[in-house]
Amino acid sequence: LKRIKANTIEKRLLNSRGNPNFGINFYILNAKGEYAGVTMYEGPSFAICNDRGPQTKKSDALLLGKPTD
Repeated sequence: LKRIKANTIEKRLLNSRGNPNFGINFYILNAKGEYAGVTMYEGPSFAICNDRGPQTKKSDALLLGKPTD
């Protein structure tokens, strides 16, 4: 996410704060069953299901606010 933020330089892709004006999410899972969700801006969540049943988890955000701020 930091790399996407750093490489987003076209004005049409930036908001008034100079940050990307779009959201993007990544979902990470390894062979051990460990998982994470990361997102450009706060808010999104993701679902998992394990031995404790279905759960909704909040994604970790790089930036506060919304893409349109």
